[in-house]
Amino acid sequence: MTSSRSWLPRTALSWLPPVVLIGGIAVVWTGVAIAADINRSAGLFPGRVVATGGRAHLTVDVEYTGPDGVTRTETFEHGQGRVIVPGRQVQIRMWPDERRAELDEGDKHTGPMVVGSLLTLLGGSATVLMFLWQHGVRMKKGRPRLEEWWALPARWR
Repeated sequence: MTSSRSWLPRTALSWLPPVVLIGGIAVVWTGVAIAADINRSAGLFPGRVVATGGRAHLTVDVEYTGPDGVTRTETFEHGQGRVIVPGRQVQIRMWPDERRAELDEGDKHTGPMVVGSLLTLLGGSATVLMFLWQHGVRMKKGRPRLEEWWALPARWR
């Protein structure tokens, strides 16, 4: 069995925590951008599926009434994994200023925000620990200090 030093250079290990930190921040930014886009919409409007495309093309013709009271019929692409049949009720999210509408897919921003937050926390703490380790700070005295703080409430009794 070979050691990790033979196939993974040391500089790659030193760059990994900052890369995870930057990647986590980027993923959080993506989730925030999706949430901001959803919050800019005019809201959800009920729609009725008029027709569906074939199996090869995942398209749906939906009839809905927008915020201006005009009933429209638009063709949407969907890849939601659920079967959409004619006559079914769906939710349409609208952006009237951009003349854009799409089928509502629910909260699609929470996943990137949670994963990005975890990556940011992991990358940030690993970066700080790596920085401290490279500058000679060793955690030898950490355990006695922790035990001292842990025993502090017992002294108050």
